[in-house]
Amino acid sequence: MRFKRYRREKNRVENHLSRTEQKVVRQKKQFVARGYTEVKAPSILSFVRNPEDVSEFIAQLRKLEKMRNPVWVILKHVKEIDYDGINVLLSAVVRFQARRIAFNGDLPSDLGVRKIIEESGFFEYIRDDSFKDEDHYELSATKIYTHAKKNVDSVLGQKIIESASKTVWGGARRCPGVQRVFLELMQNTNNHASFEGEGEKHWWLSVKHIKEEKRVIFSFVDYGVGVFRSLKNKKPNDKFFGAIEQLYNKALTSITRHGDSGVLKLIFEGELHRTATGKTYRGKGLPGIFQAFQQNQISNLAMITNNVVFNSSKDTYEPLHNGFEGTFIYWELNERNSKLVTL
Repeated sequence: MRFKRYRREKNRVENHLSRTEQKVVRQKKQFVARGYTEVKAPSILSFVRNPEDVSEFIAQLRKLEKMRNPVWVILKHVKEIDYDGINVLLSAVVRFQARRIAFNGDLPSDLGVRKIIEESGFFEYIRDDSFKDEDHYELSATKIYTHAKKNVDSVLGQKIIESASKTVWGGARRCPGVQRVFLELMQNTNNHASFEGEGEKHWWLSVKHIKEEKRVIFSFVDYGVGVFRSLKNKKPNDKFFGAIEQLYNKALTSITRHGDSGVLKLIFEGELHRTATGKTYRGKGLPGIFQAFQQNQISNLAMITNNVVFNSSKDTYEPLHNGFEGTFIYWELNERNSKLVTL
């Protein structure tokens, strides 16, 4: 007994690890020995603030998922995390678990980061092997609500908007901008689904309420093929067939615009619709989302798809070198945004 106490204290002093951390280290060795692949999360786990590293992290997880390879996620080095990073983690857990692929990981050393992840329910979902490949998932913890579906769900959107408006304004309000964002993103999920026939059409929406700031954070992830790959693969009978090539030509004629970054800006401005139909743009699709931001119906809009990062807070369209096969949208609702009368 004395020897065990001596060894325990010796390990604590030498390795600077608590009992819980020592247990995790032992578990990690066992899991790796059983064929788990280690995947290290970025130190800043935020898709908006650190898109390059997070997109690489997602690509690693998706590759291993397709290979049906068990994963051990290394979180101990994570120093900062945002709720869009939580969304990525939760969606990865469920995707692995639903396909019966083992998924586990260690704890962040930073106590603040650990608390945020714990509040999301992430560690509970890691241990939950009851997930199945279903059309709908609803994951809720004390502060974060995550929904995954394969179809448009206007009823869900209404519930989320009502709850968000109560946090922001203290009562139910109509928020047409948020409603438009929901509908466009849900519809685009099917339009941008995978070409490989995997049947993966889930969209993932996480909602974070910050009542003390009268602010609600939304993050949406669609693991399809992304906007540009989808447009490049339109069939000849589709009205958008060939339109993307014309947009590339328009983007390249400007000194300040080039490649996918310039094309995304043109899409936001409604040029894709005008190029394909010759008609005036009427506020649907991605331009409708951008218009909601311009009209102050939502705030802090950000988008990542394929090889482009848009960030409204910086007013930038930048290339994403690692690439992201899918579409990610982030936005916020706060008391400075416009709303309509009480419901």
